[in-house]
Amino acid sequence: MAETRSSPEIIAASLPTLDVRCEKKFEYYDVSQITHIVVHLSDKVTRNLKNITNSDADPSSEEDCSHLIGKMLSVTFFGNENQLEWLDTERVGKRRFVAFTNTEKKEEGVQSLSPMGGKLQVVEVMFMRTSPRDTQKIFWRPARATVLQRVQIRVYDLVEMVRVHVMRARSNVVPGKKGPASS
Repeated sequence: MAETRSSPEIIAASLPTLDVRCEKKFEYYDVSQITHIVVHLSDKVTRNLKNITNSDADPSSEEDCSHLIGKMLSVTFFGNENQLEWLDTERVGKRRFVAFTNTEKKEEGVQSLSPMGGKLQVVEVMFMRTSPRDTQKIFWRPARATVLQRVQIRVYDLVEMVRVHVMRARSNVVPGKKGPASS
């Protein structure tokens, strides 16, 4: 799996508005507590999204497409186009599952060193079929157990990678001599 990254190049795009749908029982869900969003994408949805965005993005680049989708979802859920950061992508058959991290929650330290502690609030987002003239609709729900588990594994792997990196950096530090200096 690739490391966490955000696309460094600025993609000037006219982001389409998204009509958000969910089940009635989730209408009052506090979306500000979401730590991760996992998007279900088919090749057809990806093509349609590329067609409706006025973008400088490379149409053949999955990274550019993921970056645009992250910006659209970030604006839709949080009102800020830079609040979601790409975490990982997995392909299963003809579908891609793209996971994003809420950077605000990451900075707050909500994603503790123990992601199994139940602090992750993951939602799944699916793009619904619409006609080209209609506003693009998305449907979201709290993540199913399998999706939550995949995100937990990925977050745990990243935490372990950082922990190993820090431990290596500390082991390379030469401790200073204590006591009188010999000349």
